[in-house]
Amino acid sequence: MAGIVFSKLSGRNDSVYKAVEGYITEILQDAMTGVAKNDFETVLKSMFLVKSSKKSGERMGGLTEFADFDIVPEGGAAISDEVEEGFAKLIEHVAFMKDFKVTREMIKDGRIDEARMAATNFANAYHRSRLEFATRALVTEGTTFMYGGKKLDKTTGDGKALFAVDHPGKRKGVVPQCNVFTNPLGSTTEILNRLAVHGRGFKNDSGHVQGYTFDTIIIPGNTPVLENTVKVIIGSLGEIGNNWNDINTQRGKWKLVVNQLWEAADGTEPYILMSADARNALMGSTFWERENLDITNEIDQKTRNFVWNGYTRYSCGFYNWRHVIMGGAQTGQNITA
Repeated sequence: MAGIVFSKLSGRNDSVYKAVEGYITEILQDAMTGVAKNDFETVLKSMFLVKSSKKSGERMGGLTEFADFDIVPEGGAAISDEVEEGFAKLIEHVAFMKDFKVTREMIKDGRIDEARMAATNFANAYHRSRLEFATRALVTEGTTFMYGGKKLDKTTGDGKALFAVDHPGKRKGVVPQCNVFTNPLGSTTEILNRLAVHGRGFKNDSGHVQGYTFDTIIIPGNTPVLENTVKVIIGSLGEIGNNWNDINTQRGKWKLVVNQLWEAADGTEPYILMSADARNALMGSTFWERENLDITNEIDQKTRNFVWNGYTRYSCGFYNWRHVIMGGAQTGQNITA
């Protein structure tokens, strides 16, 4: 997580607020820089590559790759390849603000615990908002997602939704690829293994197999049956669903991320498989921190309330799609068909 900056807009000569200002600042510092009570930052960094930015937005794009090395006769010349720009994507940063107040009466009446709770909740809201924003961007099916009443883009560099059945290649002849499937996970290792192998075979824009290992399972926080099933599938010693003495081929291969802010619709059990290596190498799911959280405070002269205001800028998006697969989706292909 980025740092935190405390700014004073103006000096104050009202002794009523002086001691409280230091107390609230200390509470905010502890809450912001410490571990959030709901572990929001850990979940965010498990799903997204978190990076810092110094621009209004970040544009990323790759290059098509060279073909395989050629066999040449003794003394023969190498065959030159033409390399062109791959798909590119611009992610623009967004400003976020929130404030809270401590009334003069609250201070004069010694209700300091209420002021402490307000400061702690403010810090928790900051951590939660970052994860909520990133979660909606990642898990929503389609080309847009909603946050704060605004419709935001969630396409990748190829112009398709993050999860799509027809991701194109940059070079002619590259067959469209799918990373969204309607298959429920089931109670055995079959679908998990099929999807992992499918992801390992994703081809880049030039049509070459990438070979990334999928190693992370992301699930909603309100699907207890699915959560239990995943734990059984990836944790059992023996093969799941029978009495044979075979090994469980998925044991030890997966990290489970339960995102408490991802709420699946009733009757659905979606899940996302991810390759952490592919995410980082391809900058697939990227969370950009543009401006550190800046907290100011002042006295509202009309109400005499002590007002604390926080301002920050960040963004998230997807330059590539080959690091993730969604299963249990509402629309998509059937991998067993």
